[in-house]
Amino acid sequence: MPKRQPRLSRLHPGRSGLELALGDLEAAIMRIFWDASEPMCVEDVRAALEAGGRKAAYTTVMTTLARLHSKGLLERRMKGRAYHYRAAMSEAEFGESVSRAALDGLLDAFTEPAVAYFVEALGARDPAQLDLLAELIERKKREKQT
Repeated sequence: MPKRQPRLSRLHPGRSGLELALGDLEAAIMRIFWDASEPMCVEDVRAALEAGGRKAAYTTVMTTLARLHSKGLLERRMKGRAYHYRAAMSEAEFGESVSRAALDGLLDAFTEPAVAYFVEALGARDPAQLDLLAELIERKKREKQT
């Protein structure tokens, strides 16, 4: 089964974590869903936000849930007269999707500088990871030969 790809319009380079790919409220709501065990309606999400110290109007939450659904991050099902939402992917799957989209964009536009900077940044942050990268490159080369 192919991996689900969220429809994200852009990344926000000055931010970190979920806020790199989502707005502040969207990120807060997705954290709620990733911690939840059951689908939730708008009021459930609004109450969870408020319990976390963040106030948001019912209509704002409703609009944000609809936006996250249209981006492919939430699934929804009509239950009675209200939609109940749940996460369409795990936080790890979301992180992988964002990483893939960002790297694909960089490699499409700036292959050589993107690869060079990746190696430089990886070496500066954790030199031991360069050995892992070299192993992965060698493995990929062997796969291509067979």
